[in-house]
Amino acid sequence: MKKLLLFTTVFLISINCIAQEGQNDDQTDSQKRLDKFNEVKKHEVSLDVVAAIAGLGINPRYEYVLGRYSGVGVDLNIGILDNEDTFDYYETFSITPYYRQYFFSKEDYGAKGFYGEGFLKYYSFRTDNSFFSGNSNDFDTTTFNEISMGVGIGWKWVSDSGFLIDVGIGIGRNLGIADDRNETFNLPEISGRGGVNFGWRF
Repeated sequence: MKKLLLFTTVFLISINCIAQEGQNDDQTDSQKRLDKFNEVKKHEVSLDVVAAIAGLGINPRYEYVLGRYSGVGVDLNIGILDNEDTFDYYETFSITPYYRQYFFSKEDYGAKGFYGEGFLKYYSFRTDNSFFSGNSNDFDTTTFNEISMGVGIGWKWVSDSGFLIDVGIGIGRNLGIADDRNETFNLPEISGRGGVNFGWRF
């Protein structure tokens, strides 16, 4: 009985090993290379170059690659815009955790290509209200905090060396936390998200 049990165990292990070898043999060279690439390089850091060049803010991003089809990450935005009454509202700070699902990742992509994401954004924004005081116009600056939930889409390119370009856009619905502090004017109901990130996967 023990010999039979031992023989059955060895037989099942052998079949499993053969099946795994068969699966590996069925993979193309590109798939094997991407599997190895994704096993080693799971961390990404990048910066939104458009926001930086335009002087809107400093937007670093970190993403952890869960696998060929998904990743989780977080965006940070530090606003550096000098408003000068150009915008009704402008973002001064935000932190945005997100989850991404990548598509078309069977051969030519690995945690890259087209993606959809869901995000939760906590942010602060300011509004400058002008009023007449004496012989000049003065500004009354008010800061609000808000939370937004939303979705986005984008496309990511990653080279074999790890260099990446990520272009994305998203929109979220504000939860109305800032409305509790406001009695004078209507605050925005939606918030945007997006950018063109250059970075590195390592």
